[in-house]
Amino acid sequence: MRAGLRERLLRRMDDITAFYAKQSGVLAVAAFGSNAERERFDESSDLDYLVFVEPDAKERIIAEVGSLSQLGEVDALRGVYGDAVQLLFSDGVLCDFGIILPEQLATFPHGAGKYLWQRDDWQAIDLSAREPARKPAQELREDALFHLYVGLLRLQRGEQAAAFEEIQVKAVQCTLALLEGDYADAFSSFRRAENNVSAGLLQTLMPGYGRTHEAAEAILRLIAEMQEMPLYRAVANLLRETSLESIKNLPSKG
Repeated sequence: MRAGLRERLLRRMDDITAFYAKQSGVLAVAAFGSNAERERFDESSDLDYLVFVEPDAKERIIAEVGSLSQLGEVDALRGVYGDAVQLLFSDGVLCDFGIILPEQLATFPHGAGKYLWQRDDWQAIDLSAREPARKPAQELREDALFHLYVGLLRLQRGEQAAAFEEIQVKAVQCTLALLEGDYADAFSSFRRAENNVSAGLLQTLMPGYGRTHEAAEAILRLIAEMQEMPLYRAVANLLRETSLESIKNLPSKG
């Protein structure tokens, strides 16, 4: 099913665009993500797009989203948050899209978009990126430390899975944003992290379930410039209490 999927995805996007271009009340169809940046579009991409509609047509067009089944057999279709839709065709084409009013675009973060079709009599809106503000390095370090502290408390309680989430997901996300700097994806530092940091470092930061102590130790090493900060020392002390052996090489308390 994966063979030739890139071309099938692009053809399906063309079909979807044509489908909505024929619907009354539709103003435009715009691609986002790799769907808009076709140079990085591949067989693992989904179809990320928005359908802009007139106010009195929105409810109807959302209600009729099931009509997309005429473009191919559907395995799954569901509405999310009212006007967002997730759609999986049986041939592996995944769509993640929204049916919104033009003015709604300014209310949520998004990457740059590209019009695939627009109605001739409609004044197109700007599709420039509206990315989340990047946090300063100091704030990222503090965020990482707080996630470490909470995660270690979970670990002491025996909640391995919850500790994993706080440390190997949330704290690591902050740490990767620090390491990647301006190259970090604005929406998630996990996205394309392999292009910016080594596989070995990623494995060190995320060694897996049951090895959260090791991950915490690695993160503390990477932000050791914070070791004079009381919060850093609190995290280091808590990690020592949890497992002295696993942190024997951590910087000592000043």
